[in-house]
Amino acid sequence: MSSKKGQAAMEYLMTYGWAIVALVIVIAALMATGAFNPSYLIAEECTLQPDLSCTSHVLYLDTGGTPTLEFRINNGLGYDIMLTSVKVTSSDNVPYDTSYDVVIPQGTTSDIIMQLDEMLTHKDEVERMKVSLKYISCAPEVNPDCLSSGPEHVVSGRIVAHTAEEDV
Repeated sequence: MSSKKGQAAMEYLMTYGWAIVALVIVIAALMATGAFNPSYLIAEECTLQPDLSCTSHVLYLDTGGTPTLEFRINNGLGYDIMLTSVKVTSSDNVPYDTSYDVVIPQGTTSDIIMQLDEMLTHKDEVERMKVSLKYISCAPEVNPDCLSSGPEHVVSGRIVAHTAEEDV
């Protein structure tokens, strides 16, 4: 009778042993495909304000390995604006300032391209950046001639992007 107990115990261990082996194989296959890579779980975003929105963005390493950020802003404010400066602060707290003197008409988009020379990033890394845009309102009742002496406004937001390589 004791040999029957041993056989039952062995059958029990073998059944669950094969199930555990199958589970380990499935987990190993998922890890090999990168399904558990946390960078793929982070959603990319470009957020400013609703009427001055960021419609697309990309962070890539150019052929020299320099990180370059490109993003597009859409002027939905209801009046023209004069973009005076763009400041991007990288995740390692390095600020990058670029001066502009560009009028963005109402309802149009403008592309911003910035080289982030000192940013330490590699392909497939996630970067979280703060963005600050300074602009002058060209609203007819405030600054009808769209002069640079008008009141300056600041819009802040953030960009979360995966670093890619430039397509050659």
